Amino acid sequence: MTAIMENNDFIGRLRRKLGTDAGKTKPEGPARRFIVQVTRDGRDVQRLVFDHPPSIGAIAARVGTEPYVVSVEVMEMGAAGTIAAE
Repeated sequence: MTAIMENNDFIGRLRRKLGTDAGKTKPEGPARRFIVQVTRDGRDVQRLVFDHPPSIGAIAARVGTEPYVVSVEVMEMGAAGTIAAE
């Protein structure tokens, strides 16, 4: 049974293969903002700003499940506080 569980542990296998430690955190990079534009009627667009990549659930929690996602943008905050689009 343990061998079967190890074979199903995709994340664990990937970490072992890449030699990464589960406790390590990713180094801090430039600050990013994720801007999702949604519409309900096809004419008016609402902008949602997230600090982390949003999931569908996070978007639905803010605007419900009826709106359509129009676009997703990633904005990087530069060292001088400027914003650069990716």
